[in-house]
Amino acid sequence: MTRNVVAKLLLVGVLGLSCKREGADIDNWQGYAKPSSSQLDAMQLSSARRVALETATLAMGSRNAPRLKQLNTWVRERAQTAVLEPDDLTALELAIACLEHPDSTPDALQKLDALRNGKLRTPARDVCEHPAAH
Repeated sequence: MTRNVVAKLLLVGVLGLSCKREGADIDNWQGYAKPSSSQLDAMQLSSARRVALETATLAMGSRNAPRLKQLNTWVRERAQTAVLEPDDLTALELAIACLEHPDSTPDALQKLDALRNGKLRTPARDVCEHPAAH
């Protein structure tokens, strides 16, 4: 399987994870965390964050604007917990802007320079500097 397929499967698994054991009563879990439909536990959040960052980095590397837009929609509108840090969200949006509107590159590079943190800052910079490299 390709990394992209594995990442998708992991993301689906993490988000759909249920810890319910066969025959277990949900009110008598004996030390197991009860699943919550509105929040991810720390391990699920860490996995979702890692998969989102890897997916974004791979999509930026392949200049896959539709995939980046899909990820942006998921992290902003569908995920019920903040999965990416604010600087990573900004870098994601700037990479999309550079791919869809190459004339926005100078402004996007300036905004990327202003970011202090974020794992997507470097791959987004590469996209903005070389939008059609791949």
